[in-house]
Amino acid sequence: MLELVLLVVQISALAVATYAGRARLKKLLNEAQNGNAAIQVDELRDDLPELDRSILRLLAERQGVMYQSEIMKELGLPKSTLHKALRRLSEGGYVEIQKRGRFNVVILKKPTSEASAT
Repeated sequence: MLELVLLVVQISALAVATYAGRARLKKLLNEAQNGNAAIQVDELRDDLPELDRSILRLLAERQGVMYQSEIMKELGLPKSTLHKALRRLSEGGYVEIQKRGRFNVVILKKPTSEASAT
């Protein structure tokens, strides 16, 4: 009986955590849609690798916020390849990576033209 109660409590806690994570992601999406994630795809720097440009285009199409795992599936990339590309983009000021429990949320940080100037 105690095991059943513990199982119900664990499932409830998981449901609450999932809801809270979705609420935060919705907030990030709303911020991105209000202009924080504008990007001019045509103005992407030519010295960026094609992979990096593909990631930025995908983020721009998705209102500037995606889970790292979604990017990996969408572009068909190995985890390590995507991690290295996102690290480059983060260091270049193009994206921000926020940890959400076991997942990473990738956020288009600023317009590409601003990042190019730095």
